[in-house]
Amino acid sequence: MIPRETGLILALDVDWDVDKSAAFLGSINDLIDAVKIGWFQLLNIGPWGIRELVNKVGKYFLADLKLGDVSHINEYVIRRIHDLGINGIIMHSVAGKDNLTGPVRVARELGVDVYLLVSMSSGGELYDTYLEYNVELGVELGVSGFVVPATKPNVIRRVRSMVGGGYQLLSPGVGAQGGKPGCAIANGADFEIVGRAILTSPDPRRTTLDFIDLIRKPSC
Repeated sequence: MIPRETGLILALDVDWDVDKSAAFLGSINDLIDAVKIGWFQLLNIGPWGIRELVNKVGKYFLADLKLGDVSHINEYVIRRIHDLGINGIIMHSVAGKDNLTGPVRVARELGVDVYLLVSMSSGGELYDTYLEYNVELGVELGVSGFVVPATKPNVIRRVRSMVGGGYQLLSPGVGAQGGKPGCAIANGADFEIVGRAILTSPDPRRTTLDFIDLIRKPSC
């Protein structure tokens, strides 16, 4: 589970090298609870660059690979990201029970958190159609939590009402995608995920502090 202090996760979707990424994270490291990395980093700095970044920063790292392949491929990816020092991974709920059961078990054995994506911050109508089934599946499998978009407060409320307080809800889409800061928390999320609004700010630390102020006084 992600240790919670500020309720803010940074989406580090940039094509920077390891040193620039580490320097940026160092400037706000005390203000964020986790760093979400994905295809930008994997394709730009490669697996060993990610490992170096994780070691330099010393923060909870969440791999947003939206993993949704067949079971044995999913298990392989989870083992590899664990080797890189990654703490958690986001998986597609629509991969289905047969392709999630083994990987979630492997992740649990390795101490890697699985967060199940059950709704998209834009589009994703098939996700929303089968929301209840996918959430129930995640509960059955024992995932650590769910990814629920800040742009759909009604979905956050529905998922929270289904799972209670034992699961972490992560909400992307805050800022550039239209989600209002603090709104996801007000509707039941544990963390709000912010990327471009902080990454492109002329004063990233000040902007991060502004987001935290809004998260601490959540409203819609």
